[in-house]
Amino acid sequence: MNKDSILQRAENVTFEVVADEAILIDIRTGTYFSLNEVGTEFWEMLDGEQTIEQHAATIAAKYEVETSMVVADLLELAHEMAKDNLLVIQ
Repeated sequence: MNKDSILQRAENVTFEVVADEAILIDIRTGTYFSLNEVGTEFWEMLDGEQTIEQHAATIAAKYEVETSMVVADLLELAHEMAKDNLLVIQ
């Protein structure tokens, strides 16, 4: 996985957003994963069409930070979510 990877949410994952934070639940295993506000924004963007770098640019513009910093953070988060089969890599 790299900045050019395209991700989408796995079909076996349901989620609920409460107070700007998402709780993801793998309905097959019962495993859950929680996301902070920025992680929730990223999760909601995962459409299977845009790259991690494109999502990072959107988030970076909103928070007025460097895109490269956001790319690194999103890659780390995506690796964690992929380990738990919460994402599908296109």
